[in-house]
Amino acid sequence: MSTSSSESNPEDVNHRSFWMPGNYHHTVKRTEDAFQACNDIVACFQERARLERQYAQQLNEWSNKWKPVVDTSPLYGSLLKAWQCFLSSADRLASLHASICRSLVSEDADRVRTWQKDTFHKKVFGGFKESQDIETGFTRAQKPWAKRLKKIQISVHMDLQT
Repeated sequence: MSTSSSESNPEDVNHRSFWMPGNYHHTVKRTEDAFQACNDIVACFQERARLERQYAQQLNEWSNKWKPVVDTSPLYGSLLKAWQCFLSSADRLASLHASICRSLVSEDADRVRTWQKDTFHKKVFGGFKESQDIETGFTRAQKPWAKRLKKIQISVHMDLQT
């Protein structure tokens, strides 16, 4: 019969449990992690926008390169029309990718930055006001429980010594 590490050492489970005094720090750290995640999302949007802009420019350059060739070619009829449609679709696609670039930078990234600014308030000496409020709330909420737990641990320790 195999046992997992959490089953083999119940004391270790108690030290990792969210409900034990002081083990709320991972929850408080989520505030800082969320702030960093917003920065990462905006950086991702900016990188994607750069790629979209480059692709749009490359499509325009490619289309501009081939338009004179098509216009001066001896082709006529449906083959000429097909080639011209092919190049005009590249122009429309370039326009679409350029608008995606603008949307990522001006709308989506700005929306995330605004939400981040409204949600997270930095303190003068580092950290966030929200993290401090959460930590203070957890500390106050756990204080009576921590006192009782300490008394029980002392009494159990004393009982074990006798």
